[in-house]
Amino acid sequence: MGCSLSKKKNAKRPPGYEEPDLLASVTPFTVEEVEALYELFKKLSNSIIVDDLIHKEEFQLALFRNRNRKNLFADR
Repeated sequence: MGCSLSKKKNAKRPPGYEEPDLLASVTPFTVEEVEALYELFKKLSNSIIVDDLIHKEEFQLALFRNRNRKNLFADR
């Protein structure tokens, strides 16, 4: 999932990626919520393939606790 730029290992990250304070200031989330969401992202994105990207199988695993289950929503 994602465009070709998101798959590059050294792709430039958007501002606020490493600064939860900055990201929280431009979103409705608090700093604590941004940090918690980032931790969840890290766990999910490295649950099967360790590359900091959320693959289809990892997405399905998070939704259904089974990466092989078929679902119209997840297959789109």
